[in-house]
This record gives sequence, structure tokens and C-alpha cells, in this order.
Amino acid sequence: MVLEITNGDLAGLLGVYGYIAVVLTSIGLLGPRLRNPRKVLHILTGGIVFFWWSFDSREVMAGAAAFPFLAILLLASPISPIEPLKRTMLGRRTDEGHSYGLVMYAASWTLIAYFLFDHLLAASIAIAAMSFGDGMGELVGRRYGRIEYLRHRTLEGTITVFASVSLSVIVLVWFYCNLLSTGCAPPDDTLLFALAVAAFVSCLEAISPGSVDNLTVPLITGGYLVILGV
Repeated sequence: MVLEITNGDLAGLLGVYGYIAVVLTSIGLLGPRLRNPRKVLHILTGGIVFFWWSFDSREVMAGAAAFPFLAILLLASPISPIEPLKRTMLGRRTDEGHSYGLVMYAASWTLIAYFLFDHLLAASIAIAAMSFGDGMGELVGRRYGRIEYLRHRTLEGTITVFASVSLSVIVLVWFYCNLLSTGCAPPDDTLLFALAVAAFVSCLEAISPGSVDNLTVPLITGGYLVILGV
């Protein structure tokens, strides 16, 4: 069976690859001036959720827009036998923090793109929870966190996760349910929905081990939202 790629799929691929190219180029140019380039990459990559609506096929969205990044990051990871790839900018970013954090990020992206293709709002919120929520929480928590309530978890970081996810949910509901005709039914009370999701993600992020939170946060969040009917 030959997979047909529609104009919508092509537009989505161009959007995703173009956006990622801009992000990588910007970080490459600004790298020396950034305090934590890996975390900036983690956060900005979340912008892919604004291109998902264009895809007509889950196979294209997961297999052509997400999986290649998983393969590339794995080849640039510490276990890769390809030394030149390990010395690239992606290899250096992968080696910062948790060695396989970005690999798990791409794995979550691929799984969510395929299995939650018919639930784009839930899928987008799940990715935003990982990129914007967890990303901003760690960035703020590491720099400004003073009140530690769990190992490697600060009150300041968790508050930032809550605020970032709340704002992300509000924007994504507006984008997918109001701006675009995606068949998405907005919640009766968007603000209450956003706060409830943010509270769930904040608790989940707080108890997730840092080494695997790029898997646990998005996958559990996405599954939870689908169960709720989002």
C-alpha cells in the first residue's frame, strides 16, 4: 500500500521542518549567550503544536514529521557509534542535562502524533505540558528556586509549571477550537479547564523522576485528557 501525501500533509511537513530549522539556527547563533541552550531548545520545540492541524494522515505526522527527529537524536546521543554526529550542535545539546532527555522528548512526540491524531487538542496540550510547562518550570526553578519541597523540586518551579500550562491551554483551546475549524468543541469554562489541567500537570511533573519526565508528563497527560473526552 502506497501512502498518499496530501497538500495538507506537505504544508504540515514544511511548517514543522521550517520551524525546527529556525529554532536550531537561532540557538546555534545565540548559543554562547544563552545560559541553558538545551532547555531553550526544549521549550521552543513545543511550537510544533501549531502546525499539527494541517496534517491529514497520522502516518505522515508521526512517521515523517516526528520519527526522523527521534532517529537523529538517538544517533547523536552518547550511545551512538557515529562520533561526528555526537560532536554536532544536537549532540552537544543531547549531552547536556539528562543524556537521553531530548531522545525521550522526540519519542513522546512520535507516539502522541500517531495515537492521539484524532485528539489534536489533547495531543497539543500534552506536548505543551512537556515543552512549555516542564521546560519553563525547570528553567525558573534552577535559577530562582529557593523553597525545595521534594528532591530537585522547588515551589517556584512548580508555580511556573502551573502558570505556563494554564496559559498554554487557554491559547491552544482558542487556536484549535475558535480560530481553526477542526471540529474541536471548547470547554464550557476554558479558564477552569486550563487551571484544572495545569494543577494535574504540576502534580505529575513534581513526582516524575527527572530522568524520564519527558515521557511520563506528556504521555500520561495526553492519555488522561483523552479519557476525559478532550
